[in-house]
Amino acid sequence: MLRGFTFKNFMSFYEENTFSMAAGPDTRFLELNTIDTEYGELLKSAFVFGANGSGKTNFIKAMGCMKDIVLAELKSQSTMIKKLNSFAYNENSRNMPSVFEVELIVGGIVYEYGFEVLNGEVCSEYLYKKTKRKTPIFLRTSPDFKDINLSKDMDNVKELTKNTRRDTLFLYWANGGNNEIAMTVYRWFESIQIFDANDTNSLLSATTGYIMENGKGSILNLLQKADTNILDFDIEMLKGEERKGTRWETEVYLTMKRNLYNSEWEMKGIVGTSVELESAGTRKLFEIAGPIIKALENGNVVFIDEIDARLHPMLVRFLVMMFNSINNNPNNAQLICNTHDVLLLEEDIRRDQIYFTEKDEYGVSKLYALTDFKGVRKESKLLKQYLLGMFGATPKLRDYFLTKGGQA
Repeated sequence: MLRGFTFKNFMSFYEENTFSMAAGPDTRFLELNTIDTEYGELLKSAFVFGANGSGKTNFIKAMGCMKDIVLAELKSQSTMIKKLNSFAYNENSRNMPSVFEVELIVGGIVYEYGFEVLNGEVCSEYLYKKTKRKTPIFLRTSPDFKDINLSKDMDNVKELTKNTRRDTLFLYWANGGNNEIAMTVYRWFESIQIFDANDTNSLLSATTGYIMENGKGSILNLLQKADTNILDFDIEMLKGEERKGTRWETEVYLTMKRNLYNSEWEMKGIVGTSVELESAGTRKLFEIAGPIIKALENGNVVFIDEIDARLHPMLVRFLVMMFNSINNNPNNAQLICNTHDVLLLEEDIRRDQIYFTEKDEYGVSKLYALTDFKGVRKESKLLKQYLLGMFGATPKLRDYFLTKGGQA
């Protein structure tokens, strides 16, 4: 489970920003929308609102960047660290480290793992665990492997510190050396799913992969609950031509099956049609079904950028409420998504589940929570207040109909 994520000096984010899945004192929807842990309640879902270009996508990319660096092979990890996208519009950002830190709970233990990158090198890296108190597992205070200090929990990988280059993570070696704590953190990064909702290839790949491993029953059940009138579907995966001698490109052929009627509207059989003839919303629902169901079944964390893209607002609510549920989410999966669907502000969600992004005149994005605002009560009309600009994070529209003299 994700408890928090902190990042700094990445893409449009210049200063330190913190995103928390720790529930606040709000008692609304406590049973449905939160997870009870030894360290307090965690949220099952959270939603980030903001204008186009405000930083919503970059927030998701920050988490994706950290995951990619952690899981990369050594050569790729070095390249990613050297080419990290820091904030571009202030020359001081070149002298500031880019910071990534996650706080997670696995097996009743809180782990805090993070690293800082400056000038293509890892200038800091650390791992803590907490049960009754917070204790360091390892601390790295410079790019030099000699400045990696280990606790007894890391005795079995002590010799591997010498392998840690200035532009790579020690966690890579600790995981490869079969250190149990390092492997726990590494596996957590493997389990989280991060998607751009407009990236149909990655979404479709995730869904077809789920079907190959688990069958199509759960996917079909989700499609039918969403009232698509789909009776069944067939999926065929064909390998195309080999590309560059390294791998085979895979093509997916999907056929949707529905009832076939005669001229008197009497059912005569079943007809299959290509998925290309389906609406954009139905195709998106199929694409997103795999990641959603996988997260719910395994209790994983899933990030989705612009979950509402190509989906009707009622379908978005349907997917969201699967997470904010006891029956549909027994394993405490978590959904974090960006959205323009402001109608969600009128749904059964808590104030601490709502975040915003806004970009200032210098191009700096800021992530902040609804709970940062005083006077927001349980009965507040959040949709109206948001559209009136009381929380910021809305487009800065100018009246281009006005002339220079201020008259239309």
